[in-house]
Amino acid sequence: MAHPPEKRLELRSAYIGGLPLEAAADKVAVPYHTARNWFNAAKKAGDDWDKFRAASLIVAGGGIEQAMGRIIAAGLMRCESLLERLQETDDPFTAVSAVATLGDTVSKLKAAGKGMMPEADQLAIETGAIKGVADLFCRLHPALADKMLATVEAWASGKR
Repeated sequence: MAHPPEKRLELRSAYIGGLPLEAAADKVAVPYHTARNWFNAAKKAGDDWDKFRAASLIVAGGGIEQAMGRIIAAGLMRCESLLERLQETDDPFTAVSAVATLGDTVSKLKAAGKGMMPEADQLAIETGAIKGVADLFCRLHPALADKMLATVEAWASGKR
C-alpha cells in the first residue's frame, strides 16, 4: 500500500519529537516495517533522524538535565513497547531473554538518571515521602484532610 509523502514527514516528526520508532509508526498509522524502511532509506540519503533527534533534545530547552530526562523517558517508552510485543510471542526463551534485557536496560536508565540528575532523584524521594506522610495524616485525621491538602499544594508549588 502506497502512502502519501506527508505520512513519512509525520513519522519523522513523531520520531524526532521523542517517540520510539514503533510508537511513532502506531501514531501515524503505518506498519512498523514500513516505518523502519523509511527510517533506513532516509539515513542512506543523508537524513539521519537520530542525529536530528539528539540535537532537538538538547535544543528543545532546559539544558542537559531536561535532555537526560527526555532520553530516559524515551528509553522507558521503548521498554514498554517491547513488553507489549512480548505478549504476542509464544516462545518462552525469547520472552525470558527480552525480560532480562529489559531489566538491565531499566537498571542502566535508573543509574544514568541518578548520576546525571541527582536533583531529580532527590525530588522523587522527597515527593514520595511527602505523599506517604500526607496519606497517613489524612487517614489518622480525616477532618483535617483539607488542611493537609493545602499544605502539600503549597509545598509542591515552591512556597516552602
